[in-house]
Formats: sequence, structure tokens, C-alpha cells
Amino acid sequence: MDRYRYFIFNQRNMVVLGLFQIAFSTLCVVSGFIDSVFRMESQLGKTRAPIWAGMVMGVPGVLALFSSQRKNPVLVNVLIVASIISCVAILIVIVYSSLTLNYGEEEELSSSPVHVIHTKFVLNKVVKGANVTMLAASICSTFVVLVMAYLGCRSLPRCSCYDSVTGMVSEEP
Repeated sequence: MDRYRYFIFNQRNMVVLGLFQIAFSTLCVVSGFIDSVFRMESQLGKTRAPIWAGMVMGVPGVLALFSSQRKNPVLVNVLIVASIISCVAILIVIVYSSLTLNYGEEEELSSSPVHVIHTKFVLNKVVKGANVTMLAASICSTFVVLVMAYLGCRSLPRCSCYDSVTGMVSEEP
């Protein structure tokens, strides 16, 4: 009975981790969209890297939801590979948001009217907030993806903690 309880607990973990990964991915896509819409004309404003990387980050979350329902080793292997690819996408988002925070677009507004100065100031803060959100979501997403890959590796038949009779992860390695 304890093995069955541990197996259910492992499946619940994958569901929760998959939902968290999809949420972090959605945060990156929305923040990347806000960044690209409100950023003034620059090379960083023209790239859509956080949007595409956020979409790639969501793939392991969807696969974790499917792999928690079926004990399919092929699906778990695809989850592990997608987690590695997602780590590369997370690295892209971290580099992008770090660059945009460090080298933001500050321009001289002394000759502009007051309402233009306030509007540009607010938009600059919105863009910086979106970049901070992308940075925080991608750092949290890194931990979630690594835990999903670890749990996926534990549920493969090649793992020493896998019980071939029941098809479940045994409690003791």
C-alpha cells in the first residue's frame, strides 16, 4: 500500500510541477509581449526572443501533465529531452532580461512636454517590471524543470529505483 501511495504522490508532483511550468511560461510570454510593445525603437525591442523562448519553456509542462497520466517510457524520455531544451530557452530569457535591465533605454527628455516625460517614465517602468518578471519566472522555472527531469529519470525502467513488477517507483533504491 505504501508503494501505491508513493506512486500517486509522484504523479501528483508531476501534475503540480507541470502546472507551475506552464504558469511560468505564460508569465514569460506575456512579459515578453509587454516588453516588445512598450519598448522604444532599439535592437532589443525588435527581437521576439522572450516570446519564443517562453513558448518553448511551456513544452515540458504540457509533457509532464501527459506523462503523469500514462507510464509511457517514450513520453518520459521526450519529457527529459524537452526539459534540457527548456533549460536553453530559460538561459536565453535570463540573458535577455539581464541585458535589458542593465542597458535600458534612457533618453534625454528635457525638451519634451511634461505629459510626454511622465508617459515615457511610466512606460520605462512597465518595461523594467516586465523584465524583472521574466527574470524571476525564468529562475523559478529552472528549478521546476530540473525537478521534473529528475522525477522523469526516476520513473524510467533503467533506473535502479524502478520496480519492473508493478511499473512504479519503489520506496527504497
